[in-house]
Amino acid sequence: MVFRRCPTLRQCTTALSVAVALALAFWPTFSTAADGKYERAVSGNWKLTAALDGAHITSLDENEALQLVGRVFTIRKESVKFGSRVCGPSDFEAERVEPKIYLPEQFHARAEKLGLPSPVTAVDLSCTTVFIKSPNRLVIFWEGWFFDAVRVKR
Repeated sequence: MVFRRCPTLRQCTTALSVAVALALAFWPTFSTAADGKYERAVSGNWKLTAALDGAHITSLDENEALQLVGRVFTIRKESVKFGSRVCGPSDFEAERVEPKIYLPEQFHARAEKLGLPSPVTAVDLSCTTVFIKSPNRLVIFWEGWFFDAVRVKR
């Protein structure tokens, strides 16, 4: 895009107004498309395969976290289910983040043991956050612990 000097202040203001209006008009389209993409990427049944690491403050000790390995975590638009816990609907808001910066800031945790790509897509669910490792692998944050998870058919 080439920017040129505006001959008058009014022309500059008009051009800027048009640009802002166009950006706002198309914004919901981009957001909705992205949300659907991440909904498809993380919806389904996920078997926890390993307790990777805990945050500095957790609701579970290491033994309790290890007992969750092998259980299935279900993610749907209308709810997130894990054991007897059911959380409400999710918007699947996602952002690309640098794990070494994002995890200490948001989760008071280290990224080293999680094996996440950099950057990684973090998807906010109704009661937790998941990180997309690959099409069939997630890292799921639950009760202060990060779990490796693989997609399973149910």
